[in-house]
Amino acid sequence: MAAPLMLLAALALSASPAGSQGSSPPALAAIALSIRSRAIQDSRCYLMNGGAVESFFISEDTPVGSIIGTLSVNGDPSEVGGDISLHIQEKNAAVALAAGTKNVTLRRALDREERLGPASVYVNVRCDRRHTADPSFVIPLSVRVWDVNDNAPAWRGAPYRARVSELAAPGARVLAAPAHDPDQPGPHATVRYSVLPGPASEYVGFQSELDSTVVITRALDYETLRNFTVRLRAADGGSPPRFNDTTLTVEVLDADDHNPQFTHEHYTALVPDGAQDGTLLEVSPGPVSAADGDVGINAPVYYSASGDGAQLLRLHRDSGALAATERLLAHPLPVTVVLKATQVDNADRYALATVTVRRAAAPPPAAAPQPTADAGVRFARRGYAVSVPEDAPPGSVLAALHTRALHETPLQFYVSERSFLEKFAINSAGEVLLRKPLDYETAPRYHYQVMVTDGNSNDTAWINITVQNVNEWEPRFRHAHYEFLLDELPAAGGAVRVGQLTAFDGDSDDSVALHLSGPDAKMLSVNAAGEVFVQAEALRALNASVLHVVATAVDSGSPPRQTSVPVSVRISERVAQAQARSPMFAAFACALALLALLLLALLLYLCRLKRRRQVKDKSATVAVAPEKSALPAPGANLTVSSAGGGSGSLQSVSAGASSILAASTTSLDRDKPSNGSTARQSQRFPPRGKVSPASPAGAAGAAGAAGAGGGAAGAGAGALSDHLQGAAGRSGVAWPSATIPARVKHLSWDDATPQEGEERREVTEATNAAVSDHLNLTVYF
Repeated sequence: MAAPLMLLAALALSASPAGSQGSSPPALAAIALSIRSRAIQDSRCYLMNGGAVESFFISEDTPVGSIIGTLSVNGDPSEVGGDISLHIQEKNAAVALAAGTKNVTLRRALDREERLGPASVYVNVRCDRRHTADPSFVIPLSVRVWDVNDNAPAWRGAPYRARVSELAAPGARVLAAPAHDPDQPGPHATVRYSVLPGPASEYVGFQSELDSTVVITRALDYETLRNFTVRLRAADGGSPPRFNDTTLTVEVLDADDHNPQFTHEHYTALVPDGAQDGTLLEVSPGPVSAADGDVGINAPVYYSASGDGAQLLRLHRDSGALAATERLLAHPLPVTVVLKATQVDNADRYALATVTVRRAAAPPPAAAPQPTADAGVRFARRGYAVSVPEDAPPGSVLAALHTRALHETPLQFYVSERSFLEKFAINSAGEVLLRKPLDYETAPRYHYQVMVTDGNSNDTAWINITVQNVNEWEPRFRHAHYEFLLDELPAAGGAVRVGQLTAFDGDSDDSVALHLSGPDAKMLSVNAAGEVFVQAEALRALNASVLHVVATAVDSGSPPRQTSVPVSVRISERVAQAQARSPMFAAFACALALLALLLLALLLYLCRLKRRRQVKDKSATVAVAPEKSALPAPGANLTVSSAGGGSGSLQSVSAGASSILAASTTSLDRDKPSNGSTARQSQRFPPRGKVSPASPAGAAGAAGAAGAGGGAAGAGAGALSDHLQGAAGRSGVAWPSATIPARVKHLSWDDATPQEGEERREVTEATNAAVSDHLNLTVYF
């Protein structure tokens, strides 16, 4: 407001006339101050903090009628002497204004979950300036609620019932019992589950305190606990926490986990006098009977006999009644037969018992001494030693504890330790029976004290049961596949260790031997401790990056058992490169040696060839034709003969142009010497290798003379000389000058250096003028 007032005053001063400057400024200043004071009074209904909305936060458990906040509005809302009036525009709002104050009170309960009331309130407060006609001001008011832990978790579908088989293993799921907390998500709504202590509470539990899944924590047994009830608790994370409890009733279902049981472990059957085939036998202490050990299932059983005396009795399959047979009546008694009761629905569930068949008036054994009247019952020996293989089937008779008694009275046997009944049993006849399978690795021997009594006297003896070890376990490796790395070269003639194989046998007394097989087994070795080595000699022929073998473990049992696993040995790149260098260097050295030998042999061959050439060149000469030689006849062949008489390099040269040569009757005279002797002959060719063209008249004679290898120049020499001199009016044949080079060099192996005593010879082209006149002559070679 101050800035507009100052601007108004400045405008008034600038608008006043110059003559009135002495009186106008004080009046304008007074007006500005009056306006400013009124502006300050008009700030009523404005919020003191300069905002536009008033906000309050309260807890959802705030009691009704409580003051939840005070409006920070300018002005006095008092009913007497106040300058503003406040009231809420909405009807039936959850909040209200106390009369004559700025306090906001709670009229209804608020609930963050909106179960007992709204979770937030938004209303408009109207502010009026008293004694003015100014319009009203509206101030928005927001009331928000924060959560408190005012709700306990609630179970869904409680109480709970479940049916669980007694075969359920610990950890098996029973059911899901979820609970929900309606509080705002966070610690107040986080549910933790637990089973309260009580009867049978150890059998079930929650998988996790944050998981509602109930699982089995202990094995169940229908025969001891058929149903039980536990209490479950769901608690939130508040402080203090709120919780809710419910119950879980578990019904245990019977399963086929027990074998049938005979009413007695041993029976005695008496054969009456005069018994016949099919006569029922009297059985004591009661009839043969067995029942399923699973009370809930109670499956029916059927009976059978086994053992050597199974054919002596006739056993009823369903009732278990015993009847005599003809073989039993003819068989010496007493005899013991093993009885078997098997479940009808599960052949793997059965029970065993024994029955001893005696005659009704059986005399005592003749070999047994008669006990005295005062001796009472006695063991035949002070101790019994029994050796049993560990794979003996249940029901086997291990030993017979023979006793001596005065009267045929039922005997009772007692053992010093209750654990005896876990594996063995003794019937009234003194036979030690095997109830459950033995295990040599668990217990190799048993020692017990046995007492027998007839009701009047008793006696004791000891029994030692030794379990014989049977090779029932195969060797086992620790890993199904072994992979080793060779990262260093072994020393010459040695080996390097790459790893170790670990194998063991379930039979405690068995030892395990290891050996390797496969395509690369010759490169590896293994010792008794299972350490695997790579041989240095084997690496020399290595051409692969991985070695594959099969490791076999064989135990010392009888019969022996074995197990095999694959083994891989990887060769590192560094070892492979180092191993490859040595054979490479050896091959390179061999190649160099072979190359040196070849070079030496080549040099020797060249030297010998050079010597032969030199000897041949010195001995060979080519004869040059005499002064005048006749040209060959038309169609005749030009031949060059070597000194040895054989054909030279040119076996035959055709004259080529026989018609042209036939028209010529002259001869070519080349450099006739002045002294009349024959032309100079080349020293490289033998004299008899002459080339002398003959005239047409004497072609035959000249050819014959040339073939014979000798002879002087014929009469045609003068004609050739005349032709070379270029006589007028005569025609002849001349060698083209372009066909013969001006200088013909000496060709041999020693071109560069002539031999000692030998001068270099050149053949110079003839300069006879007649040569240029006969350039039309062509000779084909």
